[in-house]
Amino acid sequence: MPRYYANIVNVATGPYDMTVTFLDIDITAIEDAPGMPAGVSHKPALRSECQVVMSLGHVKAMVPLIVKAIADYETRNGVIPAPGFDESSKG
Repeated sequence: MPRYYANIVNVATGPYDMTVTFLDIDITAIEDAPGMPAGVSHKPALRSECQVVMSLGHVKAMVPLIVKAIADYETRNGVIPAPGFDESSKG
C-alpha cells in the first residue's frame, strides 16, 4: 500500500459525500530559482498527493476514532500543539 506525507488538506462536501484532498508543498519551488535575484518571493507549488472520497456517514463515524487516537497519543506523549487548540480553549 502506498504511503503519502501531506502537510495541507482541502475538504469539499457534496450532498452525499466528502472529498478530502491531501497536498504537500513542493519546497523546491520556493527556493531561489536560477537567474532570479536572491530574496525574491516565489509562489510555492502544491502537489496533490492523495484524494479520498467517503460517504458523509463514514466520515462522521471516523471522527470519534480520530479524536480517541489523538487523545491516547497526548496521554502518552503530551499535548500536540496545533492552531485553534490551545489549552485555554478547553472547557
